[in-house]
Amino acid sequence: MKKGNIISAIEKHRTLLSIILAMLIALGLKLEFIQEGNFLGYTARANDMIYLLFTIGIGVFIYYTTKIKEKRLWIISILVGIIFAICYYLGDIQNDYIHTYVPTSKKFMIYSFIKLITYFIVFTNGVVMLFHKLPAIAKKFEGKKQWSFFTNNKKSFWIVAGIFFVSYLPFFLYYFPGNVNTDNIGSLYQITGLKPYFNFQPLIYTFIFGGVWNLGKAIFGSSTGGIAVYTVFQMICTSLVFSTILYYMAKRKVSIKWRMVTFLFLLLNPLNGWFAVRAEKGMLFHLSLILVIIGIIDIVHEKEKFFEKIWKPILLAMITILMILIRNNGIYALLLTLPFLVLACKKIWKKVVVLFGVMLAIILTIQGPIFKMAKVGYSSPGEVLSIPMQQFARITKYSSDRLSDEDRQVIQRYFPVDSSKLADDYVPWKSDSTKANFKQEEFIEDKTTFILQYFKMALKFPVQTVSSLVFNTGINYSPNFNGWSMIRNYGTETEDGYITVSKGDKEAFDKFIKNDYIEKKVLANFSFLNIINEELVKGTIPVVSNLFGNIGFYFWILILCFAYCIYKKQYENMVMMLPILGLWVTTIAAPMVDLRYIYPMFLTAPLFIGIIIQDNNKVNHEC
Repeated sequence: MKKGNIISAIEKHRTLLSIILAMLIALGLKLEFIQEGNFLGYTARANDMIYLLFTIGIGVFIYYTTKIKEKRLWIISILVGIIFAICYYLGDIQNDYIHTYVPTSKKFMIYSFIKLITYFIVFTNGVVMLFHKLPAIAKKFEGKKQWSFFTNNKKSFWIVAGIFFVSYLPFFLYYFPGNVNTDNIGSLYQITGLKPYFNFQPLIYTFIFGGVWNLGKAIFGSSTGGIAVYTVFQMICTSLVFSTILYYMAKRKVSIKWRMVTFLFLLLNPLNGWFAVRAEKGMLFHLSLILVIIGIIDIVHEKEKFFEKIWKPILLAMITILMILIRNNGIYALLLTLPFLVLACKKIWKKVVVLFGVMLAIILTIQGPIFKMAKVGYSSPGEVLSIPMQQFARITKYSSDRLSDEDRQVIQRYFPVDSSKLADDYVPWKSDSTKANFKQEEFIEDKTTFILQYFKMALKFPVQTVSSLVFNTGINYSPNFNGWSMIRNYGTETEDGYITVSKGDKEAFDKFIKNDYIEKKVLANFSFLNIINEELVKGTIPVVSNLFGNIGFYFWILILCFAYCIYKKQYENMVMMLPILGLWVTTIAAPMVDLRYIYPMFLTAPLFIGIIIQDNNKVNHEC
């Protein structure tokens, strides 16, 4: 049948096709597989009126999407639909099998195929409709009225920053003097001389944190006062950077209505308050990364004009160097972005290469010769080996009977504990307990055998290998995974840190508690913050849980932003999102999925959407 005949047949029988697809989607979504008994079928009642209405809605939805005939839109949507279908299906796998093994029966393969096809149809049509309607939606955010507030003037900048700062005061007063992460206690060990300097907790951050802490101690005469001063310092930094986001959106002429939405999102999301009063290296890294992204947007849009003002490239270089020195994986985000930034700025590529080349040279010099001269230790290799370590542990737990003697010897070499302990300590969603059994000295001595063993077992145990990867990383891309939340109980974080570090060097811990104990006090009873925290940890509040704490949901927003740029040929705007994508990639190798690793993906989403929509509206007006 020719292409024209196929299109004519679809148009002629669109209603019938929509009904059939809607029914198939309804059946696919309801389909169940029960591992016990290898059951494939339906267990719920078939006369659910709500589901009938849902099916009708799907049919109407498909009827209208099939009227959209734009080839480029459908191609982009199909690709996104494939990505989303896989991610969503992996979320189902995590929900059902994270505490057991994944089935491999023929019925399960059929179940998986049907689910993937169902999700693909739903998500593809959803993306088609979203992208088709987005220009009309964007126009509703346009407005001719100009405000003196939320603009790119200094008065507005300081007022907005002040509002953000005031919004953090309830968190500060309730969690006084601020929550201290476990790693930051390690920084204080180094500052107070209880431990030697070590770059596992980046040295530059240790100096910043320790310097402000010592300043607070000198002023108020206590470690508690030092933490309070650092918390206020971090609240100020957060307020200024958030205000900078809105200031820059105004500079790029993003609509005032969208800037208001962004302001409310940054103001009302309680995560921002908790992170603002939380002493942990991630927050300063996140804030500096946002400023670097704004600098990259400026280079892409301003081109030669960016380099005409000498302070701009100098300031960008300083912030970028600081960002990478605060958290080591920042360099990977930069390396991913640089080649595409050069391509987007062909006329000024030499200046871009020189600017970022100087940055990289300074960073490598500091982290190389200077650190060696100062005898600063480096982080352990186990921090980036979560993927293979989890594979070793999972195979030991679920497929040990199929391991050869040679496999067992290699596993025993790198994990010198009883195999039952390695299996019992395996936690699917984080590798910390597995890492505790890992012999790093053996890996440093012989990396090749370890790496070859990983690939050997990947070929021999493909299902367990993929399972170990998905269960350890899936929250990063599966918004429907509901096994547990990545939002912490922020009120007990300092105490939790004490419990963790007390299990290490007992002598150092006792000295720290004696000399620099951090006393928590409730200066104002804003107990509703704990209630909000508990509800978000559960992740059971419809819509709100996704908006405030769902990593997979924001990854999908990032993918949609990339896809829309490709659809509208806004290739230059893709560059601004590459640092976040690079950061996201590094989280796959992290010991666990944690909101603090990928928090900038939440904060930059409104910025990206605003820039993309504004540039699209600008093109439409010019046309």
